[in-house]
Amino acid sequence: MSPPGRAPREEYETVKLETVNYGTNNFIEVSKKKAPNGNLFISISKGWYPAQSTEKRYKAGIGFPNEKEIIDRILAAFNEIVKE
Repeated sequence: MSPPGRAPREEYETVKLETVNYGTNNFIEVSKKKAPNGNLFISISKGWYPAQSTEKRYKAGIGFPNEKEIIDRILAAFNEIVKE
């Protein structure tokens, strides 16, 4: 149930998911999801694991359309930034 004055939270189907663990209890999650209207999008989320748990807690995230041109531009930006 949503809090008063808020629209119900939409449910997204996770199509594929990859998790990159780092540090003591942190992770970055990259996933492909499907919105209720059928549109696919890519989601990148940052989070952490509570002590003595494998349950994920999320801090922040970003989503963008699953379009080759956008993905190619983001990957090119990553590759440019990590060059020495």
